[in-house]
Amino acid sequence: MNWRLVSVVLCCAHFATSLAAGEAAAADKPDVLFIAIDDLNDWTSCLGGHPQASTPHLDRLVSRGTLFANAQCAAPACNPSRAALMSGLRPFTTGVYQNGQPYGEPLKDTLTLNRFLMRQGYLVLGGGKIYHGGGGLANEHKTDWHEYFQRGGDPQPPVKSVSGLNMSHFDWGPLDAADDQMGDYRLVSWASEELQKQHNKPLFLAVGFVKPHLPWYAPRKYFDMFPVDSIQLPAVKEDDLDDIPAAGVKMAKPDSDHRAVVSNDQWKHAVQGYLATIKFLDEQIGRLAAAVDQSGRSDNLVIVLWSDHGWHLGEKQHWRKFALWEDATRAPLAFIAPGVTKPNTRCDAGVDFMSIYPTLVDLIGLPIPDHVQGSSLRPLLENPQAKWAGVGLTTHGRGNHAACDGDWRYIRYADGSEELYDHRNDPHEWTNLARLPEHASVRRRLAAWCPAEEAADAPQEQAAAAKPKAKRAKLPQANEAGQEPKG
Repeated sequence: MNWRLVSVVLCCAHFATSLAAGEAAAADKPDVLFIAIDDLNDWTSCLGGHPQASTPHLDRLVSRGTLFANAQCAAPACNPSRAALMSGLRPFTTGVYQNGQPYGEPLKDTLTLNRFLMRQGYLVLGGGKIYHGGGGLANEHKTDWHEYFQRGGDPQPPVKSVSGLNMSHFDWGPLDAADDQMGDYRLVSWASEELQKQHNKPLFLAVGFVKPHLPWYAPRKYFDMFPVDSIQLPAVKEDDLDDIPAAGVKMAKPDSDHRAVVSNDQWKHAVQGYLATIKFLDEQIGRLAAAVDQSGRSDNLVIVLWSDHGWHLGEKQHWRKFALWEDATRAPLAFIAPGVTKPNTRCDAGVDFMSIYPTLVDLIGLPIPDHVQGSSLRPLLENPQAKWAGVGLTTHGRGNHAACDGDWRYIRYADGSEELYDHRNDPHEWTNLARLPEHASVRRRLAAWCPAEEAADAPQEQAAAAKPKAKRAKLPQANEAGQEPKG
């Protein structure tokens, strides 16, 4: 008897049985629309981060369910934030802390969200930016998705540096182009077509918007909505860095982007560019929401909307993300789940994006994989005022962490230096209270959420082939956001 042949047949039969079981389990599951946004901070009308921000379409969409007003990213950079969110594993577990550390090898054996849903019988479609581009394994768009739509690039202005700063893609300015020439427009057109189709499996449709990521190029009409002479700059305190430890000042880099922007009189132009690009994004979200309504899926469709992290535009003399303050870590998060969420609800609990994977799996009625480190937000979706024992925990580089419970933000750097802010009286985080003895108990409580052990840095991109397996991080007893902290 050819035992090798028998073995192959049995393996194939087992795979077919598992696949059939997954498809049977998924047969009555809801569809999912998974909306990812790149670099959108709290400059939305619903979060009130800037008085001139105008996002009526996004506001109407999130008003269908629950908006989390104090949601924190797992990491304030695209690659580690998305790797953590999609894998269910924190940066200090995988070693993926920075953009230059490819996520593919560290996550190759991990049941990521899209892999898990494929195994559970979902039709898993993705488009645009879901993971950080270029950091995955070869052919993952074919092996980890049933189909992946490449949105293509955007038009470029005739002058390479509109702002005059000549700082790579750190640039902004209007385009003499129509909306339908933009990549995110094409992305929505593709997603809209998929929503109208009749599929023989429940649908997981991941739509990854690239805007408002730099460069802030958008059709001219969106810039015209925000005349430069009317632009309001963010609230900034001139001596804001005076009570910040050296590690924080190093993250702020006041002599880099901020000095260049101010010395070239580009601050208002930059704010205009960000607002204009957000406005373009909002129009595309409106098109996507209209496609949902036209599809007739609303009654059996779970919608998740998130942005990978926040963004600074001069606050603390800092630009971009790459920091542990509120402007870099707070970002939109909303769930719309028929039969669970109620319209126009808002939750102010301190949560983070590690809860997106388990919450979604919980909402569609599937078992949460054991490896997932976050906790389901379903109790807060059912009752936004429910008691919540967790915090939003953010990591930026090995040893640097921030814990936020909605009222307080605690930051601890790798050298042991600290910051503490009382959001009830200091929403701009202008006064560091870490050294005051009367706040020692708050500082200790939030510091307990920082990891006791952390994985070594994953290799940078050029050394990815030689990457060793990352050591799993050891968490303190009270170190995962949720009703009951998990070890």
